[in-house]
Amino acid sequence: MLVVIALLQLIMIGILLNINSKLKPRDYIADAMERDRRIREEREKKQQMELWSHEASAGSRDHS
Repeated sequence: MLVVIALLQLIMIGILLNINSKLKPRDYIADAMERDRRIREEREKKQQMELWSHEASAGSRDHS
């Protein structure tokens, strides 16, 4: 029974290695840097929009 389990595990490892060899290599660092850049740009855009909305509301109070 133990031999059958070990054999099945070796077969599964072989299948997984075969699948892994078919996948294209990924550049994880470049992916992470691109994701961080997008998040930073979205955060800066959100802060700019909040700043504009505060300036607009302050300006409308001054004219009332």
